[in-house]
Amino acid sequence: MKHNKNLILWIELVFALLSLLVLKIVGSYPEHAMITLKFYIFSMIILTTVLVLSVRYYQKQHSTVDVDRICEMVQKIDVPAFIWSDDLSVMFANQAMDELLGIHEDDDEIDNMILLSNFFHSISISPKEAGNVLIGRTLKTGFISKNGKKRHIAWTTSVLKKNDTVSLLFSIGFETTELENAKQELIKNAQDLMISQTRYDLSMKLSGIGFLLCETDRQEYYVSEEAMKILGITENRISFHQFRKKIHQNDRIKFDDYLAKICNTPVSNTDSRQRVMELRIWRHNKYVWYAYQYHENLVNKDGKPIIGGSLIDITNEKRKDAKIKNLAYNDKVTGIANRNKLMSDGEKLYQMAKEAETQGYRYRYWVIVLDIDRFHIINDSCGYEKGDKFLKAFAHILCEYTASNGTVARISADNFALILQSYDDDDGEPARTIEKIREAMGELAKEEFSSVSLSCSAGFASMPTKDSKDFKEVLEHAEFALAVGKGELSYLMGYDAKMHQEILYQGEMEKSLSEAIEKHYLQLYYQPKVDIHTEKIIGAEALVRWIRPDGTMISPNVFIPIAEKAGMISAISHFVLCEACEQTAIWQKLGLSKIVMSINFASGDFYQTNVCEVVQNQLDKVGLDPKYLELELTERLALGDINYTVQQMNALRDMGILLAMDDFGTGYSSLSYIQLLPLTLLKLDRSFIIEIETDKVAQEIVSAVIKIAKSMDMETIAEGVEYQPQAEILKKMGCDYIQGYLYGKPMPPAEFQKRLEINTYGKELLS
Repeated sequence: MKHNKNLILWIELVFALLSLLVLKIVGSYPEHAMITLKFYIFSMIILTTVLVLSVRYYQKQHSTVDVDRICEMVQKIDVPAFIWSDDLSVMFANQAMDELLGIHEDDDEIDNMILLSNFFHSISISPKEAGNVLIGRTLKTGFISKNGKKRHIAWTTSVLKKNDTVSLLFSIGFETTELENAKQELIKNAQDLMISQTRYDLSMKLSGIGFLLCETDRQEYYVSEEAMKILGITENRISFHQFRKKIHQNDRIKFDDYLAKICNTPVSNTDSRQRVMELRIWRHNKYVWYAYQYHENLVNKDGKPIIGGSLIDITNEKRKDAKIKNLAYNDKVTGIANRNKLMSDGEKLYQMAKEAETQGYRYRYWVIVLDIDRFHIINDSCGYEKGDKFLKAFAHILCEYTASNGTVARISADNFALILQSYDDDDGEPARTIEKIREAMGELAKEEFSSVSLSCSAGFASMPTKDSKDFKEVLEHAEFALAVGKGELSYLMGYDAKMHQEILYQGEMEKSLSEAIEKHYLQLYYQPKVDIHTEKIIGAEALVRWIRPDGTMISPNVFIPIAEKAGMISAISHFVLCEACEQTAIWQKLGLSKIVMSINFASGDFYQTNVCEVVQNQLDKVGLDPKYLELELTERLALGDINYTVQQMNALRDMGILLAMDDFGTGYSSLSYIQLLPLTLLKLDRSFIIEIETDKVAQEIVSAVIKIAKSMDMETIAEGVEYQPQAEILKKMGCDYIQGYLYGKPMPPAEFQKRLEINTYGKELLS
């Protein structure tokens, strides 16, 4: 606006001069008009000159006042600011600028040109080009102040006054040191982070560690690159459900328990505790062991639980541990787990299942104990090396049927145990599994095992249940269920809670029976065997009795099964053998009738390899001829393994010992088998004798058996004869001997001795 006013004045002056020139050239106007025109022109010239000079003076005065006011304002600014001319001749700086340049109030007058020149050089600008560089733009500079500190300032410059030769400029600097330092630190941190990330990625790749993380309500993990490789996925996210499916079935319960704790348990404090969970995860078509390391009580800024952890391959560590544990937890013969390992793993499963119940989950397992029927026959007939081979084959069968959802272990000589996870509460699963095992077991009956009857018995119990406090008790239940049917082939029994009282009774009876054997509370009673024609005693059957100190007698039907289940039957059999042989020898030394003493042999004793040696040693000890000892075998025992039975019986017959088959006709034998056995006597079961007077079928059976026995050069004896008419019928049929209440109940040794004395000397001589 000021420049426009000057221009108008100068144009008016030019017009006035032109008017004067025209006036001089043109002289045809009247004189009075010329005078008036000249006066007007000169007046315009004078007035214009005065106005131009006035405006110039006003502008000069007005500009000086503006600069002074600006200087006053600049002095009050807290940031560096200065006014300068582009010829470097003028400079006015505020206190902040003086401090930046290191100028003190008591410094002598400093040359402005030198000061500005040095300043512009310090910010890397040519002094001559400073005006052009700074005007109209913001320049960011790094400046080393006099105190040696680097400061970052952004300069903004505007023009205060400009003429043809010199411009007066105003520059102000805004401190950006902190911002620039923060920027540099951010850049450095970003670089460090990039380096750290590179190292992290490399270390994760080299170490094989993967990370899973969830900080939201969504049931899914964020998956690190290495974890993606571990899980075999292409996306960096995986749901909890998908992750769980990759975990081995036996380990899922641990993962479920972990999720339930993390998701459902309120965070009570900020104490973060590290935990480790070992999981088998499917990778490259097999399960690989990983350590899943996580922290409890971790929350994000919103208070939500942080779910996640690291996956570390621990396969090598597991292999090392396996080598160490192999001695303590593996069966040397079969290579599978032993009882120690079963107890350890079983207890873990039991505790996890119980804990899962408190979280609303239900896991059910079957604990099955298997016994190979008559395994001692395999050892005795085939040898221990072949016996071990069979155990390995049997263990392999069990592993095949439990690989996907169970555990298998050898817990004793021929006993194995399985832990199967149950699905859909299927109560029939144990029976189906055992049936499959038996079918596969039957396929082993070839080559060296072709002559052996192969089968197994089993007992099972459910886990966990209210009537068990730990895995040990569950296993005991399964073992008891097996023991209930011990002695029966292909037996299968599930534990029932009602058995508990029987278990207590069983335990008390076992303890009492053990004490009875040790303190000689067992006694032998003898029942006479009579010649059906002469009614003379020709023999006796030794029957064991348990008589307590108070006189109470425990029936053999009660304590013999307990002894068999508790493994005490051998001790009882040995007592019977020794006592019967010794008593028979004593009676013979007294000059009494030489009778045949019959004793019963348990299956475990009959099938032991040294049975002949044991019997011979006892006969030699008491001086008894083998022909006065008769061993009674049950039909089931004799035909358990026909080949081995024939071998054992021939060895006993070669010694001169008599052999009788007890309870003939009640078992499942055939006459073709009887022909193979070197028997000397058949005992007709009392079930046929009871009805022989009235039952025609019983008569026909008894008559047929007697005829068959005679054709095979065997003698026969009927047991359970109580009445004389029964004896008469048997006599007519050709039966040789009679045993029963008709001729005497089982009696103590002293009472039988009196009967034997009568048998020897007659009543008349004794009287």
